[in-house]
Amino acid sequence: AGVMDVMKVDIDEAKEAIKAAEKTSAPDEKSEALYQAVVSGARALLFVFGLEPKKDREVFAAFRQHLIEPGWVLPQTQQLLDAAIDWRMGDKDTISDSAIEAQNLVTRVEELFGSLDANLKFSVERLAQGGQTDITKEKTANYTIDLRGVACPLNFVKAKLELEKIPVGSVLDVLLDEGEPVRNVPESFTEQGQEIIEIKNLGDHFNVKVRRIK
Repeated sequence: AGVMDVMKVDIDEAKEAIKAAEKTSAPDEKSEALYQAVVSGARALLFVFGLEPKKDREVFAAFRQHLIEPGWVLPQTQQLLDAAIDWRMGDKDTISDSAIEAQNLVTRVEELFGSLDANLKFSVERLAQGGQTDITKEKTANYTIDLRGVACPLNFVKAKLELEKIPVGSVLDVLLDEGEPVRNVPESFTEQGQEIIEIKNLGDHFNVKVRRIK
């Protein structure tokens, strides 16, 4: 499955959970459905940032850092995430009164998903003025990212994000497993207009040298 397919699965799950919440009047069932909608909705776009968190708390923390703080979704969305976690932890009896907020979250996530361009950047306006959350790595003489053990298509997303951190004209060494990773990642970079300088077989893995052209 491609990057877009992976994200669409979460969005579809979130929309189905919203429908399930609308169909039931039982507070516990409604809360469970709304919780699933919030988790799936919050997780959907994290792939864009090279993230694939497994735990719900990690999903919410990453969503806050990459989507709430930069202003891609409304700041009050944080209250919805907090309520969802409180309910899951047993500190809150119900979140059945959060249906509108959950629906708004899923709608906005789907809007952002639909705006993604070929470089996986959002092409819609931010809803709030966010702070700068990108962390600039210390500049070193050579740039390397080790993606051994990372499956497609997440390996390309991570490599692309790493390439964007280095100056134009610089070279990134991408360490990849043999097979699908070393076939797909260089091809994806070429499609995006970057230059593949060398693909070197190092025995149990490959080193792909990518020059940032733009």
